[in-house]
Amino acid sequence: MDHTIIDILQEQFFVNGQKVDQSGVPYRQLLDEKVMQQLITSRTTQFSGTDHRVGGANIMKWFGNFITAHAYLYSIHDSWLSYDDFSFVEKGKKAEIQLIEPHLVALDETNRENMLIERLEALFKMLQPIFERVASTSGLPIQQVCGLLSNPFYNQYQAWMNISEADEQLKLNDDLQLMRKLDPTVFGLNRNPFDVTFRYVDSWWEPVEPVRIKAACCMSYLKGEGNYCFACPKMNKKERVKRAEQLRREQQQS
Repeated sequence: MDHTIIDILQEQFFVNGQKVDQSGVPYRQLLDEKVMQQLITSRTTQFSGTDHRVGGANIMKWFGNFITAHAYLYSIHDSWLSYDDFSFVEKGKKAEIQLIEPHLVALDETNRENMLIERLEALFKMLQPIFERVASTSGLPIQQVCGLLSNPFYNQYQAWMNISEADEQLKLNDDLQLMRKLDPTVFGLNRNPFDVTFRYVDSWWEPVEPVRIKAACCMSYLKGEGNYCFACPKMNKKERVKRAEQLRREQQQS
């Protein structure tokens, strides 16, 4: 792969595409209940938490970046990210997905949509057992586990839209709609977790601007000395007003 793309995958999506010896927890081991339990406990401890939902949500954050890395390559570079294997590698509070023998496959322009659907379905079917293991081991509902994939995904798509020309925006929107229309059975669910209708609230800062509520709660409030994100879907209007006041006070004190 091009060194520029390798750097972008690492810096923006925490996906390591360099040629290195495999480390961390390989795909097959992630399916093992005891191995996943150890990983979730480790991720929870990193954030001074005791509730394993913290660790489960954190693992899904990195897989959300992993999915978004695929989207970046097919939406921006018309290429599919392929690899022989991957591992989940812990790096303190951070983590990364390490790819083994990664390479890019050019998308066929004449059959682009069908090729993307086929590849995305295969990707999610491959990852589905891992997500189910995260859910059963951490105590998170499977719909929330998969919903966490869409937080970084939609953030990046919005950023790409903001810097793209009109024709590029049309292509990005087509790719986004394709993801939203994938059969939910490829996720092992009754509802596609990317088919989200977002709510918006006023920001806590000035000048006021719309803030999109997250698709799924990242469980930050369960971390040691943690708190709710302002865009947390769990908060009601009264709780969000209180959180906004707290954030403004913290800003004034900094």
